Amino acid sequence: MECLKCKGFMMVERHYTLVTRRLYARCLNCGFWFDLADVLRFFHKVVESGYRGIKIHETL
Repeated sequence: MECLKCKGFMMVERHYTLVTRRLYARCLNCGFWFDLADVLRFFHKVVESGYRGIKIHETL
């Protein structure tokens, strides 16, 4: 995966806490990261709203 900020290499990491399990993508060069579950949830809402013909009210 390529970093959105510096075009470096991004690595997927799993973080476990007592409450949740999260997937993150983190750049090995600049440290930029984002939560993959939030990105997938956003695109699911975009596809669902396009299918139903309603406007998108979600932001990342």
